[in-house]
Amino acid sequence: MSDSTVDKPTRNKNKESSDGGCRPTFYMSTELLAAIDAQCAEEGGKKRSPFLSELMELLITSPIGEQLRANAAKNRRSLAHELEANLVLFNEHVPTDEIAELAEASQRNPDQMLVRLVLLGLRVYKNSIARMEVEIKGGNEPI
Repeated sequence: MSDSTVDKPTRNKNKESSDGGCRPTFYMSTELLAAIDAQCAEEGGKKRSPFLSELMELLITSPIGEQLRANAAKNRRSLAHELEANLVLFNEHVPTDEIAELAEASQRNPDQMLVRLVLLGLRVYKNSIARMEVEIKGGNEPI
């Protein structure tokens, strides 16, 4: 009987803390902690907890995060591996320096330039496929 009396307040206390905000503990290397602190300082003295919370929200609950999670499940990888694969794709295969130069020359942000180049590339690709199909069918009319 006394056991149930002791457990009830503990359960209520745990329920209250899970309904509100919580402060999880993340174990990380000193190097990672220093990098987080440096990034927080660069972003105007932002505190660590909101910074990490924003990153977690982006990766897990945002539409981008939902897409990453879906791709991770489809590719049978962890979310971290899926994110790494996406970053490697851009860092190793996309000429970011050239995109930045083009963006500056056209007075755009690099992300705007990247979207413009992808859309332009898709249009050119579709047109070239259509031309090849016409040539294969024996037509000589250019599209």
